[in-house]
Amino acid sequence: MILSLYAWEFFREFEKQKTIELDDLIQVYREHWRDESWHEVLGLMAGMVDAKFTDEVLEYLIGENGEAEKFSNLFLAAECVSEVKNRNDIAAIASKLRERVKELTKYENSSASTPQEDDNLVWEIRRQAVPAHQEDDNLVYEIRRQAVAAIAATWKDDPETLPWLKQRAQSDDDWAVREAAVQELARGWKDDPETLPILKQRAQSDDDWAVREAAVQELARGWKDDPETLPWLKQRTQSDDNWDVREAGVQELARGWKDDPETLPWLKQCTQFYYNSDVRRAAVQELAQGWKYDPETLLIVQQLAQYDDNEDVRKAAVQELARGWKDDPETLPWLKQLAQSDDDSDVRRSAVEELARGWKDDPETLPILKQRAQSDDDSDVRRSAVEELARGWKDDPETLPILKQRAQSDDHWAVRQAAVQELARGWKNEPGIFELLCEVAIHNPFDRKYDWQDNPRQTALAAMIELYPDRPQTLELVRDRAQNDRDQKLRNFAQKKLAELERQ
Repeated sequence: MILSLYAWEFFREFEKQKTIELDDLIQVYREHWRDESWHEVLGLMAGMVDAKFTDEVLEYLIGENGEAEKFSNLFLAAECVSEVKNRNDIAAIASKLRERVKELTKYENSSASTPQEDDNLVWEIRRQAVPAHQEDDNLVYEIRRQAVAAIAATWKDDPETLPWLKQRAQSDDDWAVREAAVQELARGWKDDPETLPILKQRAQSDDDWAVREAAVQELARGWKDDPETLPWLKQRTQSDDNWDVREAGVQELARGWKDDPETLPWLKQCTQFYYNSDVRRAAVQELAQGWKYDPETLLIVQQLAQYDDNEDVRKAAVQELARGWKDDPETLPWLKQLAQSDDDSDVRRSAVEELARGWKDDPETLPILKQRAQSDDDSDVRRSAVEELARGWKDDPETLPILKQRAQSDDHWAVRQAAVQELARGWKNEPGIFELLCEVAIHNPFDRKYDWQDNPRQTALAAMIELYPDRPQTLELVRDRAQNDRDQKLRNFAQKKLAELERQ
């Protein structure tokens, strides 16, 4: 925020002076192009100076190596071009920039180890299983999307842009490029006669679910008044083979056609067992949130929560009941029962979380959480109970002992990791926590099977470095783990941190 204010103050001074030497101008861009809080100011400046200066600025930005900064040099350059009133004055360099940005739609991360044909599968697995790793995994796709958006925004009036976007939307090898092209076509070229057919074709037949989902969303939002859109969306919610697309169809219908007399009956119908489970789940969520006061809604949600044969549908119904009907006398007893004895672990975990967040003061909530944290058969339930205990009942005398026990002896790495994390967050000044972290960092059992797993030893070591950087034992332990830990990923982490500590 401070840097952004400083940037604007600089810009105001620049406006007053109206004169600046080229070397000084380039120096401003050299110092600040990596800082996104300066980008708007730098773009405006490029539009105010003489075209020959803008040309030099663009040449400088294009020449920088911006891979480590996600090519913000090129995207800033595109912003600069957008601010120039007469593009003819910078035609050559603008054309060069456009080709460089187009090249980014084929960008490959040189550090990525996953084969290209497996990118979609790996990304989808990690997106669902470990959201914390999504940013690294999705870097390539983010850059490609930004490149398409930059072309559409900066060169919208160029006669080559629309044909290029149409081609990208229909035949580019990369799903992220097709997805971005579909979105840009829908938002910037709605009136072009080929846009709607392209969107429908992508929504029905694209090989990637993310492209189909984007096309469904854009059609629902941009062509709501088209008489074919509503029946077409209903068809997509039933026939697409991906749950994201089906869910998007239900959501767009429920939110975009809420006042249509056919929408509520259709949603109720979608909760029936003969519909796909993803459609049932999305339908119960939309019903609960958009039609809470309809006399049939509560009964439908209760029935799905108790009797649906799909755990995701039941979990969604449990969440909606807890949040939308907290004051109903049946909700709390029923949640307690689900948290302790439901056969499905996802339903138990959802009930545990809702009890902790909505009924903290009920005298039975804390005992239920303690029981689930220590004895539930499922690691996800134990992990959720551990986290809720730590965040909601820090002062209870049994919470700290339970967390210590889970951190050291739970039979699942994810529960141990969560307990270590909560101990570091909430009890860093408690006697014995440093020693416990040392013990975990050295001896906690963990053998990596997948790259996305969180090693409790690494979590403990990271906590020691952050919380106790000045203790001699911390540096000693980092040195030891850098050489001796059997987990290669932890060794790499420790080696990197060791280098940082030794530079200080």
